[in-house]
Amino acid sequence: MTKGSEMPAIADLAVDDLSLTNPAFFASGDPHALWRRLRAEDPVHWTQTNYGRGYWSVTKLADVRAVYTDPVLFSAQRSGATLPLSAEFADPARSPSMRLAIEGAMLASNDPPRHNKMRQALHQRFLPRAVAQLDGFVTDLVAGLVGELIERGECDFVNDVVAKLPSAVIFEIMQIPREDWPMMFEMANMGSAPADQDYGAANALEARSRAVQTVVAYIRNLAAKRQGSGENDLISILARAEIDGVKLTENEIGFNGFMFIAAGQETTRNTLAGGMLELIRRPAEMQRLRANRGLLDTLPDEFVRWVSPVTHVMRTATADTELGGKQIRAGDWVVLWNGSANRDEEGIAAAGEFDIGRGATPHVGFGAGDHFCLGAVVARLQIRHIMRAFLDRIETIELAGPVQRVSSHQFPGYKSMPVRVRAKNLAIA
Repeated sequence: MTKGSEMPAIADLAVDDLSLTNPAFFASGDPHALWRRLRAEDPVHWTQTNYGRGYWSVTKLADVRAVYTDPVLFSAQRSGATLPLSAEFADPARSPSMRLAIEGAMLASNDPPRHNKMRQALHQRFLPRAVAQLDGFVTDLVAGLVGELIERGECDFVNDVVAKLPSAVIFEIMQIPREDWPMMFEMANMGSAPADQDYGAANALEARSRAVQTVVAYIRNLAAKRQGSGENDLISILARAEIDGVKLTENEIGFNGFMFIAAGQETTRNTLAGGMLELIRRPAEMQRLRANRGLLDTLPDEFVRWVSPVTHVMRTATADTELGGKQIRAGDWVVLWNGSANRDEEGIAAAGEFDIGRGATPHVGFGAGDHFCLGAVVARLQIRHIMRAFLDRIETIELAGPVQRVSSHQFPGYKSMPVRVRAKNLAIA
């Protein structure tokens, strides 16, 4: 236990502290109300857990960006990049994902200078010119998904539309055989939301461990088969990537493969579901979009800012420092609540308003600094394509049942969203 963990929490926030490591709170509670209170009363807040290890909750945009942009002082690798749900999740002897994280085996949880070199070795498949090659694939995929929705009239927008789009896109980028897509989809859900009964198991750590180990082994096996293939799919790139003349380890290949599948699937799915939900709830914004297709240029980033599909990341202080007037000790965990930072009125004008015409903002929906999302261009492409298809072919969309959210403190997205649509009459008179 670090010295910082001996500091008392503000008394009337102590019960709320525990909510932030309770996955169910993000499915049925209101984290934004708690974050608003923290921003107003204690924006760098010593937060208690139910397993005896405290951490700093950072809730204002300026402080969050300060941590993101100093990866030497605030390490993603020292204790992993995700706030552990329990003491078991934090124990590398019991948690394979924590063990791999502190090895620096994944891009999202390693530090400079290796982080920057690994990013350079893997980034080519995510450059704009490479992503542009996906345009035809995404166009055809979206046309089919929207066509099926129109034919049925009603569907679960999450499972029948927006879950299928990013999964297919990342599987295409990685050239994962189509017969393995269902298994990869299941493992990504299990790994991202192991405490959700519909995705995980009775024991969340066992669910997370099973998902990580299954996907890591699968990716390592495919990469071994593609050694020297010269192909441009992401697994072949992982297989031949080198840092300082040395190939990535098997763990680095496998854990990065898991990262690409989980992040590629979960973040865009939740962004699209959450963004569409806001448009349904705000008819004036939907009408504004229909009247001005140019808003498709700004809409993706507003969807990402508003939804904040990765609700938090964690860092560990490598030296004593100060943040937001608080003394941070070396070894303290520092949790960046992206979902709070993106609604910080002091950092973004009218941050509490959903505005699809909003200009560029310093939001952290894609992260920031060295850890800015490698797949941001891919995500924006998908969002624009599916929203353009909706504008072209669908006259109205409305909720047809209750919306269910996922129990996860990192990817608290959408599990189910029944909708009813009416197609445009495109017949030529």
